[in-house]
Amino acid sequence: MTVLEVAVYALVLTGGKTPFFCEQKDQVAAPMVVECTNGLSATEEKGVIHYGNGVVVSRLPDGNLSFSNGITAHWGAGSWVQFSNGISMRRVAGGNFKSSTGMLCEAGGTTKASCHKDEE
Repeated sequence: MTVLEVAVYALVLTGGKTPFFCEQKDQVAAPMVVECTNGLSATEEKGVIHYGNGVVVSRLPDGNLSFSNGITAHWGAGSWVQFSNGISMRRVAGGNFKSSTGMLCEAGGTTKASCHKDEE
């Protein structure tokens, strides 16, 4: 789990329109805890991300994502990942992620990430 991964899924879980910031807390603690300013927090156990709101996100053997709240994901056109709640995401330059809602999620080193309105 990376902080950017937590932020991207948090964006999907919250509807993708409000900017927020995520940061890894106590870098030596296990399990790793990431807290976001949108009210979500997450930990990881055996490759599965557990959000504080009860949603669990895991990667299936075929590479697809599984959200315990029923959100599904599939590859769409132009390298966009389409989520069943209407949000699409794709990787852009620098390893960042752009959403169909006009948000850009980017890492700030290894312990921070933010999702904010894309200025392009």
